[in-house]
Amino acid sequence: MPARDDEVQALVEQLSAQLDRSVLVDDASLRLLAYSPTLGSEDEVRRTAILTRETPRVIRDLHFSQGIANATHPVRTAPRPDIGLESRVCVPIRCQGALFGYLWLIDADQSLTASDCDAAERTAAEIGTAMYRRDELERPQREHELKLLEGLLGTDATEREHAAHELATQELLLTGTGIAVLAMRPWRDADTELPASERARLGLALDQFRRALPRRQSLSVVHGDHGVMLVALDGRHGTLDEIAARAQDALDQAFADTPVRIALGYSGQHEHLRDAYRAHEHARLSLRVAGALPEHGTPAGWEGLGAYRLLARAAETSHARELIHPGLPKLFALQSKESLVQTLEAYLDNGCDTKLTAEALFLHRASLYYRLQRIEAITDSSLKSGADRLALHSGLKLARLVGTHPALRRTNTD
Repeated sequence: MPARDDEVQALVEQLSAQLDRSVLVDDASLRLLAYSPTLGSEDEVRRTAILTRETPRVIRDLHFSQGIANATHPVRTAPRPDIGLESRVCVPIRCQGALFGYLWLIDADQSLTASDCDAAERTAAEIGTAMYRRDELERPQREHELKLLEGLLGTDATEREHAAHELATQELLLTGTGIAVLAMRPWRDADTELPASERARLGLALDQFRRALPRRQSLSVVHGDHGVMLVALDGRHGTLDEIAARAQDALDQAFADTPVRIALGYSGQHEHLRDAYRAHEHARLSLRVAGALPEHGTPAGWEGLGAYRLLARAAETSHARELIHPGLPKLFALQSKESLVQTLEAYLDNGCDTKLTAEALFLHRASLYYRLQRIEAITDSSLKSGADRLALHSGLKLARLVGTHPALRRTNTD
């Protein structure tokens, strides 16, 4: 266990001896930080957490569904004997309003007394203070890393070379490995600044996720409109796809008590640290696709974007809306005919297969043909023309990326 967590471990062992029962502490993403020797009751979930250093996804979902993420007092969680989960008392670990993790006590027979719970709350408060103090002690080093990371991702080539050299020579990041960049944000509209509260939460979530990775494997920063994580890929601690999936999961849990959706995009693997600037660009474009195109999903990797690489770049140009097929704004303007937009997109997504489209939209084939004829008339195009189909299809996706698609307006209103 890293030296920085020695104080947390000592507090866990002290509480365990006081209560004569097992104690376990997770971070805010339910990854194991510290645990006591086994005393009294134990279950399969605790054994798995100790062996793997993390809680299985199905268990995390169960715990978060019971409101632990926004709790300020102990929460008793329900048992699930079918998956080896006994009832627990979960004590949130907080300091200065920030959530740092959870203290767990198995209590299958509900023998914990009010005095025991008070002791657990006091220990959780001490652990929260220790974690907060650790963050404060690390702040000067963190600020130095941030300065170098900003230089590495900036537009000045000389500064990028200098930052890459400093990160390597000061051994702040693993060298001799591939690198990649992850970009993420709570998604509403592209390019909008994040509120200060969301930036703070995102920064804390990224810091906590980084602690679940080996030292010197990652650096992170939160810009005005998105967060960034640079990762060194040594091949021993998961593939890039696996790290992105784990980051997505950790961020989803960090924002579990909010209505926003977390979108994450990531670059491909690059050979040199000086290529982080380009990797960041690819990650940002992937983030745009992950946020605006639900059918693509999140996390979205640059190498799996296909044609969306081109569309995401087009969406970043100053006159992106002018690239959309001129007939589509006419279709979008017909609010009462929004089903026509849905019909057109489904038809093109299904490769112009009328049978699949009719089934997907629960339409009679004759109704589908009527709608397609209306679409052709309104957009002044022919769905028999490959060029028109390409222009309409790419225009629909570009409209999602720039925020003018009717489906996005409806979602934002809801």
